[in-house]
Amino acid sequence: MNPNFSFAAKIGNITSIYGAMSNPMVGYGLVVGLDGTGDRWGVNVTRQSIVTMLSKLGVNTDQASLYEIRDTAAVMVTAELPPFAVPGERISVTVSSIGNAESLQGGVLLMTPLKGSNGKVYTLAQGSVSTGGNVTAQNVMPLPGYIPVSQNFQTSGIVDNGGIVEKGISIKLNSFNTVRLILKNPNFTNASMVASAINVKFGKGTAKPLNSTEVSIDVPASYKGNVAEFISAVNVINVKTHLRAIIVINERSGTVVMGGNIEIDPVAISNRNITLKIGKKRVPNAFFLKRGLTVQQLIKALNAVGASTSSIISILESIKAAGALSAQIKII
Repeated sequence: MNPNFSFAAKIGNITSIYGAMSNPMVGYGLVVGLDGTGDRWGVNVTRQSIVTMLSKLGVNTDQASLYEIRDTAAVMVTAELPPFAVPGERISVTVSSIGNAESLQGGVLLMTPLKGSNGKVYTLAQGSVSTGGNVTAQNVMPLPGYIPVSQNFQTSGIVDNGGIVEKGISIKLNSFNTVRLILKNPNFTNASMVASAINVKFGKGTAKPLNSTEVSIDVPASYKGNVAEFISAVNVINVKTHLRAIIVINERSGTVVMGGNIEIDPVAISNRNITLKIGKKRVPNAFFLKRGLTVQQLIKALNAVGASTSSIISILESIKAAGALSAQIKII
């Protein structure tokens, strides 16, 4: 595999600040206003929730009176609290049915508190649910047994900007004397190059790589008490990054994406009716592929002889197992 470098990237695009992370939140709520597509009889938690909610609003009722209700669905609401979130900030939330509702399209999520892993409420969510799709029917008067076509998943949706942050997570950034950057794609070479680029800008010894993932930066005296401005200055520094040797294969669509100029060492391959020889010597009944062949050229050759996606995956994994391919293979 030949070394290969990408175009210069800004440090802010390839790193994040240690401690400045998103925090998952979750809550239970009700979606109302559905056009007969809500939870059906048998989902007791929905009726219990309606009774509890109405009692808090001063309306007395019981579950027996809710027998015919089909316009309400019990849902789980999830979201991520962004780093440095402040009270009043709006975020989007995801709503997912936990009962037997047919669709959440057109419904309204009632006020739902979202809690973090510590059990504290950080966000209140409410608003109109959009599933991003609809149920279509080509017949104005469908025939008996006709099943309408559903586009996208109707039992999960988004409430855009429906969450209001009630409590943020305080990070006293300006009190830091040292800032640690986390590489989004860990690599010893990239960590060293990021540290070198920062040292060129702010002086030798300012930054040093701790490992393949972290780079430690001492805040210069001129930026003490104003670390946010220092991070802003670091984020716009351009740095060349080493491309990871990785092959990503989407087995469902047959798409293969390769990072870097990945070469294959000399090796002979036989897979069912396909036999390949990579190297100088030819072998009987084999396709000859020149030495220094790249993965891209190999896949092109395999496609030319009609190899299936499963065969390509099997061949690449076998080449890697034989030690002739140093790239990581990731199947999605």
